[in-house]
Amino acid sequence: MILSFCAFGLMIFELIVAEFMFSGFMRRKKFFWLRFSGSVLVCLVASFLTLFIYSVITDREFTYNGVNELTDSIFKFVYYVAVFLMTVAAFKYSFKDSVWTVLFYCSGGYALQHIGWNVSSVIGVIPSVNVFFSEHVWFSFLCEFLCCAAIYAAVYFAFIRKRSAPDEIKDVKGKVLLFLAVIIVCILISRFTNDISERDMFTQIAESVAAILNCVFILAFLLDMTDKDKAKNELQVMKEIMQREKEQYELTKENIEFINLKCHDLKHQIQALRENASEPYIKKIEDAVMFYDAAAKTGNDVLDVILTEKSLLCERNNITFTCVVRGEELSFMDDMDIYSLFGNALSNAFEKVCLIEDEDRRCISLNVRRESESLSVHIENFYDGEIIFEDGLPATTKDKGYHGFGIKSMNFIARKYNGYMNISTDDGIFCVDFVFPLKRKEP
Repeated sequence: MILSFCAFGLMIFELIVAEFMFSGFMRRKKFFWLRFSGSVLVCLVASFLTLFIYSVITDREFTYNGVNELTDSIFKFVYYVAVFLMTVAAFKYSFKDSVWTVLFYCSGGYALQHIGWNVSSVIGVIPSVNVFFSEHVWFSFLCEFLCCAAIYAAVYFAFIRKRSAPDEIKDVKGKVLLFLAVIIVCILISRFTNDISERDMFTQIAESVAAILNCVFILAFLLDMTDKDKAKNELQVMKEIMQREKEQYELTKENIEFINLKCHDLKHQIQALRENASEPYIKKIEDAVMFYDAAAKTGNDVLDVILTEKSLLCERNNITFTCVVRGEELSFMDDMDIYSLFGNALSNAFEKVCLIEDEDRRCISLNVRRESESLSVHIENFYDGEIIFEDGLPATTKDKGYHGFGIKSMNFIARKYNGYMNISTDDGIFCVDFVFPLKRKEP
């Protein structure tokens, strides 16, 4: 009885650890560790109590492998399914995600545990190893534990650690039902074949390999769908951002045109005031009006709107903004791509410069020029603090809403036109560079 309890306890422990490896994809509730440890303890107590009650009722020891009657195999099948569902309930109690999302990731955990268990089973059927394990049962437990630990570590560091969860899993119910069907088939085959003692070594190995391949399919499918769902979610967010940017561009354009029109009218009114007001007073009013009338003229209407807007913003915040731009060279780009690219780049620069107290370092520069058969865009600004990079791009410190998509949007636009983006931070200077290939001009 003690050995059976240890065997089932090890299995439950392996399952919970495997499922927990996917916990980084889910959102924890308050008092997480208290909730999780309590629910896992309840799961373990319920599992062991069920085994004890079954043994008392049937008046026979419930063994991990091998059966006394067919009812033992049937009970094991139901028991394993029940244990899996109890661990799912424990995770649902500890995480905020929907039950379908928890089932989705717990299915991956079960598949991972089943791979580890079957690998140890393959090792255990080798004749010499089998004899040794029969005489030293605790070494079979150690072998199972080490196999699971090695496989868990390999899968985690190779496939799970660097992944992040999508905000939403598409068609999660359909995916979960598919996973559950495969898992139930794996449990069913595993139980009814492992409980037959007359199988030869090659049959046992073939069954274990088949189970491993089924579980590898689940893991590969789960990780692949996680990546695809994340990409779809990011694409949808980027589309929403670009739609907002389009609306913002139209509004900004109208505002600047309205301001310029009013400034034009005010200049005529100032001429009329010269007869009744002092020249210094008139000059002060005229300088203020000329500032708002100083719209950028780069040769590209969309870029003019952006630069005028950012110039006014920098002026209000005591930031020096200089630019040398040949806007006509951007004719190959879509208007909204121009607005998104330069708008995001200059907004990022503005945010960093606003945090600088030293007025001599509160400056932003923009340079757009043609170099042979390519267009170069260079934006630089000073910054304070530390910037952390992930996958070659600055990591955002804000994790809600649409934050963090500006850099991705710029990178997407660069690749859209067969160009590339490079970001560097040297000596307190943040530099963003874009290079776009241009068609050769006909002589």
